[in-house]
Amino acid sequence: MRIAIFTDLHANLPALKKALTVFDDFECTKIVHVGDLIGIGPYPKETLALALSTPHMEFVMGNHDYWYAHGLPDPLPDYMHPDEVAHQKWVHAQIGNDYYEAVQQWPFEMIMDMPNGQSLTFVHYALNDQANWFRSFIKNPSGPEIENLFQETKGDIIFYGHDHRPFDYRGTRRYLNPGSAGCFDQPILRLAIMDCTQDAVNISKLEIEYDDKGLMEAFDKRNVPAKAFIRKTFITR
Repeated sequence: MRIAIFTDLHANLPALKKALTVFDDFECTKIVHVGDLIGIGPYPKETLALALSTPHMEFVMGNHDYWYAHGLPDPLPDYMHPDEVAHQKWVHAQIGNDYYEAVQQWPFEMIMDMPNGQSLTFVHYALNDQANWFRSFIKNPSGPEIENLFQETKGDIIFYGHDHRPFDYRGTRRYLNPGSAGCFDQPILRLAIMDCTQDAVNISKLEIEYDDKGLMEAFDKRNVPAKAFIRKTFITR
């Protein structure tokens, strides 16, 4: 069994197209996206449509995905700037309601048992006590802080995202974030390929360049709300 893992694509259609080519080249039998397929990038509907039409691809719920499928929080929390609210409403309007039901089915957490006896957990970020939302974000965490953050999460290997920077820590368990596949200051796709046999689980972390022609211009052409902040913070070039 060969599984492809990536996260935080964030409506970056060129990155998704390259990822699917890579997964095909590696002959992956399963693909898992670990949350935030949409939001931030300029191609929310196209990215969602292509991903949902891809065979053997499974999805974990991220916060941006949830806001599309279930609506924004009511009342709006203090951390949601008006520009972010405007951006989310634009994303939802771009996608329309054709995909509500499909995205609503995405789980917050996915667990897989491997042939060698290990269990894998895919979760966008550590969940709260009710397992219905995410714990507070920790910036630049240490290994022990990550272990404490995910202490209630089951699994021998935990794949997560949300933090767009890659992280790989082996403590009592392994905690692996391949880094955002779509939000980076270079057109480089970050992902993991995992080979699972009766004897072992082997994980390769890859960084692959892709052609992002038209990506930055699309923010202007599509009049994406908060585009200046997004370019400065998430997808600088």
